[in-house]
Amino acid sequence: MSKFEAALARKPLVPLLEIEKFGPNFRGMSEETAKRVGRLSNSVRAMAHADDMAVAVRTFLNFAVTGGSLDAELTILVRLMVSNINTCVYCGSHQLQRLVSMGVDAEKTKNIHDFETHPAFSEEERAALGFAKALVVDSANIPDDVCARFEAAFTAQQRVEIALAAASMDVLNKFNDGMRIPLDDEALEMAKIVADTM
Repeated sequence: MSKFEAALARKPLVPLLEIEKFGPNFRGMSEETAKRVGRLSNSVRAMAHADDMAVAVRTFLNFAVTGGSLDAELTILVRLMVSNINTCVYCGSHQLQRLVSMGVDAEKTKNIHDFETHPAFSEEERAALGFAKALVVDSANIPDDVCARFEAAFTAQQRVEIALAAASMDVLNKFNDGMRIPLDDEALEMAKIVADTM
């Protein structure tokens, strides 16, 4: 069974709630999200079982993507790298969808694992992706040369933002895969592409 087929076949560990069944705090937040993006993801529908915690977690996760000083493309590339390392087809499909909608060079998304040598990547992107990869693989033992390159490429604020973007994606990967969140219908095409690159 391929990674895509496995992701497609899984059954969630909690029911995916309709918005009418969300708690009052998370419902308001989710209605705003639905207006902005046109739908609610299966991940949000699963998190809705924990109203107050869902609000806190989604607020953090949303800000880790849109907040701070980082270029949106770099943030989403970091998130795609983390999702690919964790083999989270669910999250990877959403990150790829965002990058495609932003008009990011397809050479970057197709060659994300070759970021060190592929000419589509800048030195700053290599530094960020190298750090994100090391952070997810073994955060206690990130090589000194990876840290030195990371420090040389980014300000202290940017380094914190990259680390939080990567770590927050790692948390979301673990939640979505651990809870066996099914792929969203809108992301199926991207999920096939992502699964083939993992």
